[in-house]
Amino acid sequence: MDYYDDRYATVGQKMIFENPLVRVWEVILYPGEEHPMHHHVLPYLSVVLEGESSTWAWEDGRTTKNVEPPGSYSYHEGGDTHTLKNNSDQRYWSRIIELKTARYRHLINPEATFYDDNYAHVAQTVLFENDLIRLWEISLQPGDGHPTHHHLLPYVILSVEGGHNQMKWEDGRITRSYEAPGFVLFREPGGIHRLYNTDESKHYWNRLVELKVPSYPLPDLPQELPPEVLLNTPEEAWRQKSLPGLSEIRLWNNEETGASISLVKFLKGSGIPDQHKHASNQFMYCLSGEYEYTSTGVVLRPGSFYWNPKGNVHGPTTAHQDSVLVEIYDGQHYPEKPSWYRDDQDAK
Repeated sequence: MDYYDDRYATVGQKMIFENPLVRVWEVILYPGEEHPMHHHVLPYLSVVLEGESSTWAWEDGRTTKNVEPPGSYSYHEGGDTHTLKNNSDQRYWSRIIELKTARYRHLINPEATFYDDNYAHVAQTVLFENDLIRLWEISLQPGDGHPTHHHLLPYVILSVEGGHNQMKWEDGRITRSYEAPGFVLFREPGGIHRLYNTDESKHYWNRLVELKVPSYPLPDLPQELPPEVLLNTPEEAWRQKSLPGLSEIRLWNNEETGASISLVKFLKGSGIPDQHKHASNQFMYCLSGEYEYTSTGVVLRPGSFYWNPKGNVHGPTTAHQDSVLVEIYDGQHYPEKPSWYRDDQDAK
């Protein structure tokens, strides 16, 4: 599942990280520059690294002006469609964290706190929380540390002001790293450690995004079904087949099995010229006209339902009037292409 809307630009200019839980984008806009109209399929968190102000122009013509200094954030549910313009004299730089976990939100226990009371909290201040995420701030002056804490949830680290840091793990290990501004790191749950700012003069400042999930790794969900579909059938939708007098509107088909549902129209005097059999069950329902299987004298009139079992030989046919029928196959139509079709597509 890609969560893109191909009618619009992507939600950011460059994707910098993706896994089954999140997708993280970068947006850089110089003064007066605009990111084109884009549609947010997923809920998302925007965190500003550099900036001052921006303007959103919505698809319906509205505009929204935003004050966005470094470190500012905003959370939005999916469905937004807008442009983004830097209307300040400074560079605008942000990270957009799309939340793929939204499809699991109905499985998340609303009573769960995801805190381990045996340890300190995972960061110092909760900035925002809903049923999908908990957003924290970490701010450490040179030499400061955050006490031992236990991460029960997977999380994303996003550095606003980077620097050198050190983690001392409960098992005695020590890891050191450098996080430049804009640095993004994903960590799995389970870590128990203490965090230190080891820079001598630089403030360490970041955003920590906990991802509330029902379990980790994520549980398998039933395959998502498409939304309900409504298909209109105007006159110009009919496709002429290579047999004279026969046209079709394909309403549905399964590429894997060959099953299909179509409207077929035979003009008066046209029909299938020879006896034949099908590679699957064929079902016909007559909407209008008069359509005869001449070898057996079976005539379909409005309201008639006809079933021809797989492998049974039937035909030829003749339309005594212009006739429209619903035709259904539960698999491939023919064992091989009939001689009366010049186009392979007509036999599918």
